[in-house]
Amino acid sequence: MPFFDVIKWIVWKDILSEIRSRESISSLFFFALNVILIFSFSFSVDRDVTLALMPGLIWVAFGFTSILGLGKSFLSETHNDCIGYLQMAPVPKGAIYLGKLAGNLLLMLFVEMILYPLFMIFFNLDILVKLPTLLIISLLATIGLSALGTLFSALTVQTRAREVMFPLLLLPLSVPVFIGAVESTQGALSGDPYSFYGHWIALLFVFDMILTIASFWMFEFILDY
Repeated sequence: MPFFDVIKWIVWKDILSEIRSRESISSLFFFALNVILIFSFSFSVDRDVTLALMPGLIWVAFGFTSILGLGKSFLSETHNDCIGYLQMAPVPKGAIYLGKLAGNLLLMLFVEMILYPLFMIFFNLDILVKLPTLLIISLLATIGLSALGTLFSALTVQTRAREVMFPLLLLPLSVPVFIGAVESTQGALSGDPYSFYGHWIALLFVFDMILTIASFWMFEFILDY
């Protein structure tokens, strides 16, 4: 099967499974909604403090939602020993990785697009003008998280303590992603010129490239392990 056809069918399988079950989307949404509600009640007194903390609040919600969603990436493949069939399939293993990565990315971006209006409602934010920049930042940061999360989900899916091992592996290596995302979001929300925070967006782009290429190369060894 051609390389890109493998990617297409993996993405289609994951999307179709999610549409049928709605398990991941519903759990991610309600988890993130609870986080937003807790933050909105905690920081509703001082608006200036809330605005100063808003980039961190956004990425705490997005980050923990990503951990919850990406950790289940390969969990469905354990049913009926599907992961064994993936290991034996006569297709490029890198295409399987890119297909799972694309499916995870679409899922996380969909959830994030739902959460932005909730932040606007609960925190009374006026970010419509800044939304295109925020969406670019979210896309770049989510690519980095999905690249790492897809790799580590495959690595930990067959371990007994995967709920513990997955965040322990993901969080330390994703620190540059969170730093770049928070700093660039701070600059965008503050209305700073792009030159003030553009280097953080460039950091996200470079980190995405490094993570995706390294994970693509390592995935075959991890899947066959």
